Amino acid sequence: MKISVLGATGSMGGLIIKTALQEGLEISGKVSSKNSISELFDDTDTIIDFSCPLATQSMLEYALQSESIVPVIIGTTGLSDECIDLMKACSRNTPVFYSPNMSFLISIVNMAVYAIGKLLDDTFDVEVSETHHRLKKDAPSGTALMLGNSVAKSRGVHLSDVAVFDRHGIVQQRKQGDIGFCVRRCGKVVGEHEVSFVSDNEEITVSHKAFSKEIFAKSVIKTVRWLVAQSPALYTMNDFTKDMIVPVVKDLYKDFFSLNRNRL
Repeated sequence: MKISVLGATGSMGGLIIKTALQEGLEISGKVSSKNSISELFDDTDTIIDFSCPLATQSMLEYALQSESIVPVIIGTTGLSDECIDLMKACSRNTPVFYSPNMSFLISIVNMAVYAIGKLLDDTFDVEVSETHHRLKKDAPSGTALMLGNSVAKSRGVHLSDVAVFDRHGIVQQRKQGDIGFCVRRCGKVVGEHEVSFVSDNEEITVSHKAFSKEIFAKSVIKTVRWLVAQSPALYTMNDFTKDMIVPVVKDLYKDFFSLNRNRL
């Protein structure tokens, strides 16, 4: 199987290339900002994009204009609504996979956050905190926004209506239902995310820490093999992991309640 990488000179792009070669894949294209986007589409089975929003948009525009049928995996964060619309348009012709975080554990955290949001009402204040290395440009991270969006969806609201990104100087009193975001950029932190649900009397927090970018690269290669077998559509990590997660969740529900009943 052959892959092309957009953002090949970046740290994540280089790691994907290294991992792909270790896993027996061929590299048909290595494209950076100095190359032509069209080189990505030459003699390849899948395009992997870990670049920057402008490069991602250029790639999607080219794919749409050329009516490309090459599957695309996008891990670039900080994308505009226009980029998301381009993804949707491209996915009519070919499988397109988008995730701001390729970790399987983050999928579990995202599901847990949604479930907690369903179980708790909006008298629980929600704060999403994230820390990344000093070189990361977009803030909040795509993962933080994904987690915040899961809470908002669980409450039946739009994140844009309840998100609070800026707290400086004299600010308004917190409104019930607000979802606050806290961002840190320091050192070489790969990625840390935390979602806290806090009432006047108690708190529950779900957190995840990534210690190495290798987990993301390995997941990308697994996704490549999965995506090439899919029909044209826009996919996320939920689609990729649901066959593994759904049976476990069903058994967990049954086992948990029967286990506790049998202990009485």
